[in-house]
Amino acid sequence: MDDFLKKVIEGSGIEPSTVCLDAFNQNFENAVNVEWFSRGEYFEAIFYKDNLEHIAMFNLNGGLIEYKVNLPKEFLPETIKNMLEEKGEIMNVVMINKGNTVEYEVIVRDKELNRILVIISEIGRIQEERKL
Repeated sequence: MDDFLKKVIEGSGIEPSTVCLDAFNQNFENAVNVEWFSRGEYFEAIFYKDNLEHIAMFNLNGGLIEYKVNLPKEFLPETIKNMLEEKGEIMNVVMINKGNTVEYEVIVRDKELNRILVIISEIGRIQEERKL
């Protein structure tokens, strides 16, 4: 527990390679509160940009693997938002950008208060749906 609190207060202390830092700055200009973590085969940056929390993963050569953004439900495309609201209340939305594809990971709470994870493509195709 003490180690966890120390990391929260002091940060991870990880300094990624220069190519990762350069790639990060090119992709996420004006990011604030950047925290880096080494995950072995890649570096992960957690930060805020435009008042939204982001998580970006870079390979050791500085290539952006993917990034995730915690979104307000209002940022969902309207057709996807309407489709998910038929299932219940939208609780949480994460947009995942993997190069040329975007998908949304959404937690919905149904009428019986069950939480359901729905992974949906940017065109509205449900890729996975399961109770949590």
